[in-house]
This record gives sequence, structure tokens and C-alpha cells, in this order.
Amino acid sequence: MKDFEKYYDFIKDDETKNSVKKIADKSLYVNKNFTSAVTEFTNPYVAELSLPIINNYDINFKLFPSFEHSERKVFILYPDYLKTIDINEFITGLRIYNRSKFKMLKHGDYLGSLMSLGIDRNKTGDIYVYEDYADIVVHSDISDYILYNLDKIGHNKIETEKIKVDELNFKEQEHVVLNITTSSMRIDNIVKHITCKSREVSSNMIKTGNVKVNWQVEERTAVEIKEKDMISISRYGRYKISGISGITKSGKYKVEIRHYI
Repeated sequence: MKDFEKYYDFIKDDETKNSVKKIADKSLYVNKNFTSAVTEFTNPYVAELSLPIINNYDINFKLFPSFEHSERKVFILYPDYLKTIDINEFITGLRIYNRSKFKMLKHGDYLGSLMSLGIDRNKTGDIYVYEDYADIVVHSDISDYILYNLDKIGHNKIETEKIKVDELNFKEQEHVVLNITTSSMRIDNIVKHITCKSREVSSNMIKTGNVKVNWQVEERTAVEIKEKDMISISRYGRYKISGISGITKSGKYKVEIRHYI
């Protein structure tokens, strides 16, 4: 087997490096013990970095969910003598019904209620919010704990049931659309428009590691942002460059940004 220590050295962010190492350890475990396993939920950047390591072993995998707008995904790893695997053995869907007639629950309400139970965020995937319910993807080993302990969200009465993964209703996370015109696509300029701060303050946010581009910490202020890039700003949230529609007569870019809420 290849020695991946030099590969790990290439990964600058410690959190990302530790996540990749955990997936590597689980891949080795599956390969040695001829058994199946599921990884923590992780972001697309960690998944991309982990693929060369997984492919180094004689094992198969599924990346779930396959829905294009799902951000948090797991690898289900299994021995190569198995042709397929039942995802429901490792992942469970939970449907949480909002029984209040007065308040529509938002993504943050559902997430906050899960975190209040002491749930490890790495054991939960994305939350797909609809008018009167939300579907959540979780590791199967915590599904019963949530089922029996989550009885309300705020002051809202709820009901929770288990569903199979093929019953999950996927959707892009709720967002509001921001339209800006900007003189350049440099990251410091984009952050300035998003946060409504000065160029100097935005630059300091980037230099101090408070901004991620495509799930990677980005400390260079002159990096050019492209369409479909995901930007995370500490204390401000997550933003996706959903479209660059053209250039104004004065030479400025017309940019559409989705702010996930």
C-alpha cells in the first residue's frame, strides 16, 4: 500500500486533514476485516481528497446522497466481493412533522434542536425543509435516540418518524438571492459586497482565516472567484455564486449570489 503521509502534508487545514485521515483509517479497516462501514458526513472537498486513498484499497464504495445539491455526504465502504450494499443498514431518514399552525420552522430551527440533544454534527447530513416537515439524513445508530428524545422544536409540537432513504425528499437548501454589481471578482471585493463592510475589513477577514472558498480556508485576498464557487464567511453564513449574467456599460460584473439560510 502507498504511504500517504506526504499526501496528508499537502492538506493545509488541520480539520480537513483529520477528516481525510479518519476516512483512510476506515478504508483500511474495511480492507483488512472484510466488513462494511460508513464514514462521517463530510463536505465535497474532503470527499474529493479521500477518493485516491479509498481507491488504493481493494474495496468498493457508495457516496450518499447522490443528489447534486446535497453538501454533506458519507462514504459507505464495503469489501470488493460484494456487488452492492443496502444503504438503509447505515443511513436512516427522519421525517419531522411540524404540528404548529402558527409558525413555519426553518433550517436553523431543526438543526438547533438536533444539536441541543448533544448529537455529533458529523453523524447528521443535510436538512431538507418543506412547509410542514423536514427530512434529515442521519447515521442509523443515532436514529432511535433522536426519535425518542426530540419531542418539540422551540415551542412547536412535532412528530418524528423513520423513513427509508429512497423516501427522502431532496431539495436545495432555502436561500435568498442577492444581486450585486462589482468592479472585479476578487474575493476581497466579493466579501465586501456580501458583508457590507469596507475593503480593508473584508481583507482582514480573509487574512485571518475567517473565509472559506469551496470548503477550503482562503487567506489570499486577490484570488478570483468563479461561478458556482461556494463562499463561507464566519458569522455571516454560506454563499454560492449562482450566476454571472454579464457586464454593465461601466465595466462592472453583474453577479447573482445565493445566501443559504
